[in-house]
Amino acid sequence: MRQLAEEKKTGTIELLLTKDVTDLQVILGKFLSCLLMVSIALAFTLVYYITVSRIGDIDHGATLCGYFGLFLMSAAYISIGLLASSLTNNQVVAFLLALLIGICFHFVFGFLASSIAGWQGELLAGLSLQTHYDSISRGVIDTKDLVYFASIIVLGLSLAAQVIAKR
Repeated sequence: MRQLAEEKKTGTIELLLTKDVTDLQVILGKFLSCLLMVSIALAFTLVYYITVSRIGDIDHGATLCGYFGLFLMSAAYISIGLLASSLTNNQVVAFLLALLIGICFHFVFGFLASSIAGWQGELLAGLSLQTHYDSISRGVIDTKDLVYFASIIVLGLSLAAQVIAKR
């Protein structure tokens, strides 16, 4: 949550934006650096996968798709965090805003979808991040899940770039 909020608070965002980089390049650089950090953290857990696969039978496809789903879900949450961080100067407010948005996408849409029948329930289930992650973690990579995660990522990054551009 400190990605842009702290830079705006301390004034270093002005120095960064006066360099020969576009607003989108700043956003993409911060996004890719966070994604690299998450990827390294996920890579350290591969030891457990290797250990379990040596001990007994494991569904390699579902496990590797689960890792891919975690990567996509992390990318979506990073873009939501960047958007929240670009909206405020305070990193605590950015954290709470990103948490609220993340809870809506992860839990609230799924909860509402289970209690509402018909096309409204299907629409809310389609907005639920958990639904798409569960689909991928079962070992089925569907284009609707990939489009969903790509849409969340692109929407978060483009809105963050627009907020930065307004300054």
